[in-house]
Amino acid sequence: MKSQTINLLKKELLLGNTLQTICWLVCCIGMFFIPNYPVYIGPFYITLSIMMTFALNQASHDILYTVLLPVRKIDTVKARFLYCGLLEIASLLCGAIAAVVRYLGHFPENSSGIGLTVAYFGLQLIIFAIFNFIFLGNVYKNPVKPGLRYLVAGIVYFITYALCELPVWIYKGVQNKITKGMDVEISGLAKVGYYFTNMEGGNLTRQLIILLGGFLIFAGSWLITFHRAAKQFEKYDI
Repeated sequence: MKSQTINLLKKELLLGNTLQTICWLVCCIGMFFIPNYPVYIGPFYITLSIMMTFALNQASHDILYTVLLPVRKIDTVKARFLYCGLLEIASLLCGAIAAVVRYLGHFPENSSGIGLTVAYFGLQLIIFAIFNFIFLGNVYKNPVKPGLRYLVAGIVYFITYALCELPVWIYKGVQNKITKGMDVEISGLAKVGYYFTNMEGGNLTRQLIILLGGFLIFAGSWLITFHRAAKQFEKYDI
């Protein structure tokens, strides 16, 4: 059965929407190099690519074609989940490469919010986990109509992104006041924002914990969401 999943994954990678996926990945990479631009926006293009995969596959009757093959329904869901997971991880790898390039090129600090810190990657994994739970965890109720479910998941993505950025925004506001000579203490949410953005000393350890926590949440959520979607697809009458 593993070979069936691998073959279906190859179909997703080679016969799927390769061109549009490459375009969205290029856009994702480009977002990381725009000065003072929110770093959470680049990976959002990957969620759009995932939705477009469902939408474009509908036009080519991919689901109907796949289930006519001698494969289990659960394997088609597993292959699609692996494909989506690979896209999300690829976007983070692109972000890691961009972080190295920005560091070596002495790019200025991102004043719009968090930069490409270790904590950012952990937080982005959590945002992906929430997106997957809402979109992939519901789309298989009717996989030929992904639009409404993506709309809900997209709105939640930006709400979660704002919540992750809020401590950073508060910290940068306090930082600006300190720069102007005002006597302001970094405390509360501002201190959390400081932990998110500064990788010196003990903060790197904290950020590594956030990264590990994000990975565990992403992996655990992926498994829960997959089993949920597989049950939905088994009940779906094609």
